[in-house]
Amino acid sequence: NCRIYGGQKVMRFSDVIGNAEVKAALVRMAVAGRIPHAMMFYENEGCGALALIVAFMQYLNCKHRGEEDSCGTCPACNQISKLIYPDMHFVFPTASKDKSSEKPSSLTYIQKWRELFVRNPFFMENELYESLGIDKKSSVIPVLDAQIILNELSLSSYSDGYRAVVIWLPEKLKVETANKLLKIIEEPSERTLFFMVTHQPERVLQTIRSRCQLIRVKPAAKEEIAAALPRWTGVDAEAAGAAAEFAGGSIGVAIRSLAERDENVEMMDVFMRLMDGILARDFQDVLETGDVIAAMASREKQKAFCKFAGDCIRKIYMIQKGLPSLAGVRPEYKEFFSEAAAKLGPDFCRRAILAINKANAMVVRNVNQKILFTNMVDRLFVS
Repeated sequence: NCRIYGGQKVMRFSDVIGNAEVKAALVRMAVAGRIPHAMMFYENEGCGALALIVAFMQYLNCKHRGEEDSCGTCPACNQISKLIYPDMHFVFPTASKDKSSEKPSSLTYIQKWRELFVRNPFFMENELYESLGIDKKSSVIPVLDAQIILNELSLSSYSDGYRAVVIWLPEKLKVETANKLLKIIEEPSERTLFFMVTHQPERVLQTIRSRCQLIRVKPAAKEEIAAALPRWTGVDAEAAGAAAEFAGGSIGVAIRSLAERDENVEMMDVFMRLMDGILARDFQDVLETGDVIAAMASREKQKAFCKFAGDCIRKIYMIQKGLPSLAGVRPEYKEFFSEAAAKLGPDFCRRAILAINKANAMVVRNVNQKILFTNMVDRLFVS
């Protein structure tokens, strides 16, 4: 279980779910003193890359670390777990809450960032924006964040250990922000590390990506997630097992699904109505379902639906390929997914994923959402 120190969870390697090979590689780097100055952790959302970075920083700075893990009880471990270690700096996407607000930086929201991590180290992107109160806004990492980091790194470190800059979602870096950071990322001062967590490495600027060592954080096994969920959420083993089946290897997705059971049911209702219209060749019903998606409360809700729908399409594809055990379908929806897989053509899933991914990418732009989702469901209808 995660150790409790000063009322907070202490995040050690042993508390991070799965990725034993990555943990072992990080330990070898630390022991050998051969640590890349810039590392980019690529994960499927909610798979624990940020938790791995925090555990790694604890291991690097722990005064009593063992062969495989930090002690979890020394002052450095305590401070790093709470994200209050003075030589750890965090950069993440932000937005102004309204037009009258001053331009924000990560420092503006740092306390909420810390509170969210302590509560759930495997949080999702939309959970961060909800926590910051900007879930209806388009978020970026502004130039101001780069200037703050440069100012911080120009000063002497507070400790005699490693210091780090953690950039969460570097794909959200503005070009001007990235350009300001290029030199310091390529040539940081001694014992200064840059860590990045990305969900879409292909969208990270090449000038940033080429300066980093890429580390793949793999999805966890269903059994690992099911075993971990009771201590993170308090659910029983049966609910944990069901959530793990649905999670696609992401404990963040599993935790979110348990917290949002009602919302997931609503999204499933919308998806089922869309698929029923497609299977019945009822174009009017398909268009009306597109209107329902366009009327969702925020862009983040629409992006969440696109991700949900994409996961459902993947389940249909796995069933079509004769791999129902890998689809992770809840028992109450098995009949629906089996019927859809049997009736849909062999090319439907590929075309549907392309249409849904395109809609998801366009949500953040100033595109008329009724037109956007009408186009998406039209493409699904003709697939």
